[in-house]
Amino acid sequence: MKAIKFTYLTFGAALLFASCTNDDAEPGFPKDDSRIYFRTSLPESASRALTVSNDNLTEFSVTVFNPADGADGELDPFIDNISVIRSEESGVFSSEECQWPAAGKEKNDLTFFAYYPAPENTDNKTTIDGVVSNFDFKIPDFSVSEDISQQVDFIAAYKSVSMKSEMYTDIRLDFEHKLSRIDVNAKGENKNCQIEIAGVLIGGTYTKASFDFKPQAGAGDWIPGEEKRNVRYVYAAGEKIVTINNTTSGVSIMGGTQDSNYAMLIPSDYAAWDHENDNTNSGQGLYLGVLIRVTDIKGTQQYPYTNTNQGPDALEIPKVYLAVDDSGTVMSGQLYKGANGTYFTDSELTAPYTVPQGSTVREFGWSAIPITGDWTPGYYYTYTLDYTYGVGLHAPDVKPSEGPNAGDPIISDKVGLTVTVKGWQNGTSSSIQVPGS
Repeated sequence: MKAIKFTYLTFGAALLFASCTNDDAEPGFPKDDSRIYFRTSLPESASRALTVSNDNLTEFSVTVFNPADGADGELDPFIDNISVIRSEESGVFSSEECQWPAAGKEKNDLTFFAYYPAPENTDNKTTIDGVVSNFDFKIPDFSVSEDISQQVDFIAAYKSVSMKSEMYTDIRLDFEHKLSRIDVNAKGENKNCQIEIAGVLIGGTYTKASFDFKPQAGAGDWIPGEEKRNVRYVYAAGEKIVTINNTTSGVSIMGGTQDSNYAMLIPSDYAAWDHENDNTNSGQGLYLGVLIRVTDIKGTQQYPYTNTNQGPDALEIPKVYLAVDDSGTVMSGQLYKGANGTYFTDSELTAPYTVPQGSTVREFGWSAIPITGDWTPGYYYTYTLDYTYGVGLHAPDVKPSEGPNAGDPIISDKVGLTVTVKGWQNGTSSSIQVPGS
């Protein structure tokens, strides 16, 4: 089977959802218009620009099999990865390349697989075992971006259609969200320090997997790859840094100016980072990383460390340098530090940066909190971090040294964690209490 690389498409302008049927059309040939028309449904409206909804779905791709054509034991698609476009007038989807079979096959059934976004190419086939159709339709090598802000939704639908009764009617496809949606909130009542947050990382997640439609079960399964990676989002210029102090009751930390920013990731059963026995996380356990700057009640920076006794000479902590305006809340840009206190906008240190008047450069460092994740397709998970009693652990990329190591407490390790699970499809919700790390 040929591997597929997904290309994410940009959604068009939002359209009002409508439906249109050809119920008055009679099955049989000839007919002037033999295109297959589709109506779609999704469980909720979009809360983020790259979440697919009834309002912004303007196209999707469809692959169709006619099982009666598979008597030789191998079945090629009857319609192979064709994009269907939404009509602005009627709201239905169609394509000149997506048409009903030729005359003489009206008694056959058709099997539809629909998905968005579309792969660039496909080489899927299915085998026929006697008179039983044993479909094995996969979309291999689906990948999500390692930049959380660039991740997009993935939806899929399956339907078997009897042409005898449904030919020339609109085919209704009930799409489902097939990724898991992850949000991270924070709160705190710490009277001894203030925590500024400028980014989020979710470590140890699958970023590539194959999607198996599993039509016999009426649903699809993910088959993850072998490698796990970290996905992250560092706030961009113009976004507001989140401040956690002794009165913060709860706020999203997934993006400074985005009210509905969240990660969309491949579902799986993820084990937590074992920070005590595998501090560098060679086992690729799951954890939340939060880009923080900690100051005490006098405004003195406590993390990233500045006191040599705390270990900048003994502990190699990767630092992130951010230009921040005078208000201390709005990002001007992410920087890289060169020699003699100079800054650059690129990691190769070729593009010098002059700190504008009214801005300062602040140091931030990653903290880490081990989490577990039994993520299910079509559900979203809100992890709420409570910074009342601590700020977390040194992240797995801290190099071993004479000082604290990866997995050791930064200041105090106790970060409370609550997980709320809600069904993307049906709006159900529940809460799970997880002990502080």
